[in-house]
Amino acid sequence: MSAAPANAPDSALLVPSVSDGYGWATVSAALNKQITASQNRLKYIYGQLNRTDIVLGSETLSDLSDQIDNITSVAQSIQTQAASYQTVYDSYLDIVGAKTEGESAAIVAQRAHLQAVLQDIKSTVTQGKLLGLQAKQVQLEVQRRGAVSQKELLSERIASPLSLGFWRDLVDEGPELRLTFAPPVNNGFAGVLYNWPYMLGTLCAVFLLTALLSRPVYGMLRMAEGKIVRKFTGDSLPETHQSFIPVALSGLFCGVIMFLLWEIISSILSLDAGRSPVLAHGIAGIMPLCGFILGAGLPALSRATAIDGASQGSARALWGVDWCIAIFVLLQTLFMIIGQENAFPVTARRLIEALFTLVVTSLFVWMCRRLTRSTDARLAPAIYGIGWLILVVTWSAIALGFLAFAFAVALWSVAISVSLASLMLLSIAMKEFTSRTFSVGSLISKRLSRLGVHSNRVAQFGVLLSGVVNIGLIIIFVAICLSEGSLDIPVVADRVQSLFVGQTINGVQFSLNTAVYCIVLMIVAYYAIGAFTKWLESRLFPTTNLDIGARTSILNIFNYVAWITVLLLVLSEAGVTVKNLTWVVSALSVGIGFGLQAIVQNFVSGVILLAERPIRVGDLIELGGIKGDVKRISVRSTEIGLGDGSTMIVPNSQFITSAVRNATLGTSLSAASATVTISPRADATKAQLALMDMMTKREDILQTPPPGVAISAITETGITLALSAKVSSVRDVGGVTNAIMLDAYRVLQEAGLELGKPC
Repeated sequence: MSAAPANAPDSALLVPSVSDGYGWATVSAALNKQITASQNRLKYIYGQLNRTDIVLGSETLSDLSDQIDNITSVAQSIQTQAASYQTVYDSYLDIVGAKTEGESAAIVAQRAHLQAVLQDIKSTVTQGKLLGLQAKQVQLEVQRRGAVSQKELLSERIASPLSLGFWRDLVDEGPELRLTFAPPVNNGFAGVLYNWPYMLGTLCAVFLLTALLSRPVYGMLRMAEGKIVRKFTGDSLPETHQSFIPVALSGLFCGVIMFLLWEIISSILSLDAGRSPVLAHGIAGIMPLCGFILGAGLPALSRATAIDGASQGSARALWGVDWCIAIFVLLQTLFMIIGQENAFPVTARRLIEALFTLVVTSLFVWMCRRLTRSTDARLAPAIYGIGWLILVVTWSAIALGFLAFAFAVALWSVAISVSLASLMLLSIAMKEFTSRTFSVGSLISKRLSRLGVHSNRVAQFGVLLSGVVNIGLIIIFVAICLSEGSLDIPVVADRVQSLFVGQTINGVQFSLNTAVYCIVLMIVAYYAIGAFTKWLESRLFPTTNLDIGARTSILNIFNYVAWITVLLLVLSEAGVTVKNLTWVVSALSVGIGFGLQAIVQNFVSGVILLAERPIRVGDLIELGGIKGDVKRISVRSTEIGLGDGSTMIVPNSQFITSAVRNATLGTSLSAASATVTISPRADATKAQLALMDMMTKREDILQTPPPGVAISAITETGITLALSAKVSSVRDVGGVTNAIMLDAYRVLQEAGLELGKPC
């Protein structure tokens, strides 16, 4: 861009200043304040991480991590704003132009001002980048501290409960333990369990009310199922009919009921006062699962068991297990919250966790033993063995002093068992619902068939719906496995969200959100490409003069280009760039050099065949003594239909490197010829006229160009006549030639002309 003229007025360049109320001078102060505040916050967080007088729980580390994420967002915002202003002021500097002789002092001053502002902007961008790097380093330290805490927890060893030192430490922790139950004092501090009687009473009331409501809820749902079936099908469900749908719905309803009961009663009694909010909120997060266990377990393990094919012995053997599991899930959540908040002294907390582990493992082995003795359950022996293994490992760990490790094993066992059983119940109920609702003979299928929807399509939708739900349940199970044994609904929801948000590895974003988007994109592209291809074949091509070979080549090229475009879109959405694919390209180069030469050669040959079209679909070709019709041309191979009805697949490279005879290239016309020998005593002119008349009357012979009959040889044994004609296709040559020979023999016999010996 040319420089401003030397005589330009001073106001020709409207560079913003502080007095204007906008521009970089106004924004710079705010950005500098944000940078200073963020740096001070990072210093505070780093100081908290290095404190030795307190123990940082997981909640504290999570809060610090959230603060660092906010600082990272501020750093990115600062860089974005500064970069946008840098672009604007670069444009101003381009307008001013380079320094020239004789320019006015105002232009010189403006150039110097712009350069100073740009320098300040670049300094702010650098400070923003530095702030982002500092936040990243502190975030890594927080993550490392959390990982180290978890590793240290699993490897923690204290005095064994079988030794006197353990109980001596427990007695020494008495005064500190009493602080857990201390009421609020003047500074507002209160122990986590200072209102434990009200909390315990509330929990008992909520559990009892939910248990009392579970049977009526299940009865109403089963009655509603019978009414729905009778209304839409006209048939009544038998009394012995058992279904998983009312069981699963009963669990969901009871989960909601238990959560609402806890929220209402805890609010009335103010159980979230003092330090109790963390505990109260944690209990609220686990209430839906406890309610689901009671609501689904009580009817499922009743006398009329809801499990098809299960004996009454299974229900009797598992009677009371639902209550135990719900209580264990609640206690597990309470112990995890207490451990995260460091509410109990170490020895007391480890003792409670050890007792929990002993009870859980013992109950699990006892339940498997009852199942093994009372029923013929096939999985009971295997589960029995796993239960004994967990019992031996945890009890041995407790005896050796690894109480935290034993508790972690118990947590995982309870979390995986409960989540797997609950999710399997929901999966089975969903499968039963879709098979009933969307089956071929269902009411929905019959009604949709009147609208033109095939019943198989409805059944396919039911299968897909069940599959989508199962995938969602698998994602929830993975999230539970990643939540370190926690069954708290908010914690699991956060894990599910983190799975969908994903993480960046080597510049590539891995997340379920991206995966779902890519899958949906490919499905939509599949149907869109198919619909457009069908439109080309059925609507556009019939209005053109393109032959079948040209149409096939266009369709193949369109499909390949369309799918390559879709693949590039998918890679772009996933964040894959050429830089990320460097190792893939290197691996392909090595592979091509060693074992992929033939594949690449066939691919390139296929592109040449589709572009140059030396052979086309429908051509009659001969390759290496094999003769047949071209049926399909792809980028790797070509399909040739042989005379016996079979198909030969030929690599495309053979059409480039070998000689190929194409009988239909250039024109579809072909020549049919035959020879007839008459006696030397016969009238050659009469024979020629008779044969010519026969040729002109045949419909399978083209009259343009006209057929011909000529004398090709005269010998002592006979006169040879050569018959030639054009036919519409090379495939008709054999049949037309045979018909010409038969008619020639008939015509000569009728004319009384004697046949001779062939030369």
